[in-house]
Amino acid sequence: MAMLLALVLALTSELCVTASVAPATSQAAPAPRFATYPVDLRVTPTLAGVRLRLGIIHPRTGAVVRKFAIVHERPLHLFVISQGLEFFTHEHPLQQADGVFMLDVTLPRQGPYMAIAAFLPEGGTAQIFQQAFTTGEPFARDVKPPLDIAAKIVDGMRMSMDASQLSAGSTRPLTFIIEDAASGAAVTDLEPYLGASADLLLVPVDLTEAIHSHPAEAGTGPVVTLTPLVPRPGRYKAWVQIQRGGRVSTAAFVVDVPSK
Repeated sequence: MAMLLALVLALTSELCVTASVAPATSQAAPAPRFATYPVDLRVTPTLAGVRLRLGIIHPRTGAVVRKFAIVHERPLHLFVISQGLEFFTHEHPLQQADGVFMLDVTLPRQGPYMAIAAFLPEGGTAQIFQQAFTTGEPFARDVKPPLDIAAKIVDGMRMSMDASQLSAGSTRPLTFIIEDAASGAAVTDLEPYLGASADLLLVPVDLTEAIHSHPAEAGTGPVVTLTPLVPRPGRYKAWVQIQRGGRVSTAAFVVDVPSK
């Protein structure tokens, strides 16, 4: 059955860089200035899901931006989440000759999804882009998944979460403890995943925002601590990713974040 595509809800928060004339001697790079980099997201149906094309547009010239800083080993991080929050994938599209990033994503079913991209144009500052799309099924009312803070068994590891210190409007610790699922022994051989000991995506259940965070310090376990800035109180879903033995493992939790 042919899939009807609808693109909605473009949310961008971006910065650009001021121009300067450098003399023969070296100088510090010019400071970035706030502006919006529009993102042209094109969604094409495939037999297994969709092909996503993302063109980041320079706000002053209208040209496709081609140069990006490498942040956590990639120029662009892309997350795709189903509206019901059951499906999650963290991908890294390849930049094409025309500067556009492209990726084929396999989706479990037809329905509404949210694309979230994190990138840093060369000379700019960190940026987040969100846009919802549907592969045919209509958008439903906002979902509210049940609270889920229980430990998760993933790839032979038990991953526990301590969100007791989280509060809206401030950077507070969010801690994960990783143990061997069979013996209970502490896992101390985590490997860097994209240049960090963990990768976290945290979204409110209405998918109106996204917080992408990494630990400030390197580590190999068993404790991984992040300090995400949660913008407002409410129910959130968190996906935390770690790497061990060359394998990336993902655990998901649902937590209520209180006000201060």
